[in-house]
Amino acid sequence: MSFEWLNQFHSNMEKPANYAEKTLAAYKLGMKAKGSIVGVRIVVHPDCCPACRALLDPDHIYHPDEAPHLPPAECERGRGCLCVYRPVMKYEVEEEGDAPA
Repeated sequence: MSFEWLNQFHSNMEKPANYAEKTLAAYKLGMKAKGSIVGVRIVVHPDCCPACRALLDPDHIYHPDEAPHLPPAECERGRGCLCVYRPVMKYEVEEEGDAPA
């Protein structure tokens, strides 16, 4: 995946208290600008806790307003959660044949 380096970088950082709000707002702004972002996906780290593992749905694309909050309240690592949001780019869904209408 093209964001693997970013996943590693963000997984090793403590998330600020406003991680979900700030990250999802940025992706929403990218969508509003009619750019290449068509939604967000949650990337669940292989060493995540059961609460985060429950979010595992690699094919699900969320609108930023509907994405689950990271870290979830039940996350064993709290702000040290290893899971991250990633933008889903238009070219990804076009390649998969799942381009939004």
